[in-house]
Amino acid sequence: MRWLTGLLTALLLALVAGAVQPLGATANSPGESMYTRQSQNEFVGSARVIRLEHSGSANGTLIGTFEHASVDGSPSEFVLRTSKDDGETWRTLTELRDPLTGEHHPSDRMWQPFLFELPQKMGKYPAGTLLMAANIEPGANTRSDFVLWRSADHGASWDFQSVVQTGGGTDGAPHGGTGIWEPFLTVDGAGRLAMFFADERKQPEHAQVIAHIVSEDGGETWSANPDGSKNFEPGLVVDVQSDSATDRPGMPTTATLPDGRMVLAYEICGAGRNCEAYTKTSTDGGMTWGSGPSDLGEMAVSSDGRYLGSSPYLVWSPAGGENGRLLMMGMRTRYAGTNEFTPEDRQAVFAKDPDASGPWSWAPAPFQPVEGPDPNCKTSYSPHMLLDDTGRSVRLTTPTATGGPTDCMVGTGAANSGVLPYTSTFQDGTAGWIDYGGCWKTAGGVLSETCGGSGGNKSVAGSTGWTDYRLDGEVRIDSGDQAGFLVRASDPRKGTDAHKGYYVGVTSKNIVLGKQDGGWQQLEQAAIPGGLKTGKWYRLTVDVDGCDIKVTGRAADSAPVAFAHTDCSFTSGAIGVRDQAGTGSWRKISVTESR
Repeated sequence: MRWLTGLLTALLLALVAGAVQPLGATANSPGESMYTRQSQNEFVGSARVIRLEHSGSANGTLIGTFEHASVDGSPSEFVLRTSKDDGETWRTLTELRDPLTGEHHPSDRMWQPFLFELPQKMGKYPAGTLLMAANIEPGANTRSDFVLWRSADHGASWDFQSVVQTGGGTDGAPHGGTGIWEPFLTVDGAGRLAMFFADERKQPEHAQVIAHIVSEDGGETWSANPDGSKNFEPGLVVDVQSDSATDRPGMPTTATLPDGRMVLAYEICGAGRNCEAYTKTSTDGGMTWGSGPSDLGEMAVSSDGRYLGSSPYLVWSPAGGENGRLLMMGMRTRYAGTNEFTPEDRQAVFAKDPDASGPWSWAPAPFQPVEGPDPNCKTSYSPHMLLDDTGRSVRLTTPTATGGPTDCMVGTGAANSGVLPYTSTFQDGTAGWIDYGGCWKTAGGVLSETCGGSGGNKSVAGSTGWTDYRLDGEVRIDSGDQAGFLVRASDPRKGTDAHKGYYVGVTSKNIVLGKQDGGWQQLEQAAIPGGLKTGKWYRLTVDVDGCDIKVTGRAADSAPVAFAHTDCSFTSGAIGVRDQAGTGSWRKISVTESR
């Protein structure tokens, strides 16, 4: 789905005005800057970042770029940024300008860049050769060209390779145009370079399909000519098409599993749809998917009733289970029952065992992109995920409003990808947490909620897919009645008891265990010897193992308290912090597998 289709919802100006804070000041902060827009003449859209892995001494270097256009019609360029310190600082590596000539060139519209490092020798090009594919649409909106650049020096300089595919533009055709969009590069099961993309050239039979082409020489020649006609087998292969005249499958990304299976993720937009995210699998190296092109796959829905929509991005992680996990993020997150946006909108990373059937779980992304008043800052559009080499950390990169002079940056940040063990010291602010009500801040390794009230203010971290684990952490009542921790939490919302899961809290006299599901049911209570004074830290340990819940509490100058309870209401869920009728603080939080 490209920004010109107009399928995105209207900007919620009143809701976001003045809401952006610097990282570390509040929960849901907008990340660090990979690139800050230099003027409001710049359109900033989908970003991509790679970490060099096959480039010798340059391995570990991050290289990133983003969708770029000029609002006033002047020529655009792609800005390539690089980081040598894993995203802490960035500098401009080089700029790539429109290599095409003729009417309306150089173009002011340069879309959908995709960076790729060859993982092996392909044709005459060694492993570590960099490719960048992008879509250039001239100002008349009547043409779209996939262009390909190549770099042999880790991105310092680039040579224009060729035009790979050519389509129409956004020229007023019945379903938006006859163009080609969103190139994605990968290696297929036969070891060939493959390019997947959205293709409108099948109109009027299909408004849009997902197709791919392959190259046997590292991108010099392709199985389909620029106009889509066959060059060599297999030509242009259609992977997803719908029998509905208005359905528009698009925004394809793929992930390859260790056993060679490939998973394709994509959105389906169209009449009566919300660009829902779908997946389907290939067992023959990417040549066929599911039961065939008309198989629309499975919609990505979480166990607590959320679904991803708009421009999904998919990766496979080796961490988090025997089979690893598929991780997917989209531009928006909605409730499956109502299609309304959820509190995790723009900030949910879905996860699933690739061999498991059924729903997905989700974890908070590293930061929450913030929508601002300028439509030329395309917040969350086609968000990008990059894993570290263990899969335990995920980096999100996407445009976000900043509140600065140009009110737009390409934000980036990394956090735990929803795997155990998990720790949160709050030294990097609130990366990987989502708040539901309240006023949150971090300082000196402490997370504090400062508004209080009776709304059960909470902030959630970890994964809704966690089952058996131990949570350790310290809690402090700063004012009022109580504060504590959530375990096995899912379906969180704003409100006193608005989540499914267990709460372990401290009051001035007791440790309390209860469960919440739109209401409160107390399960256990134990007295704290000598009571607990406001402003004093108290350590809680909560073990959840099957139906067994064990709670241990202790302060530095008092005897420990322990009790156990059996309840089978909730078998999985994330962790969180919560206060009630007062304010609280938390520190030194860790979660490990159950012992």
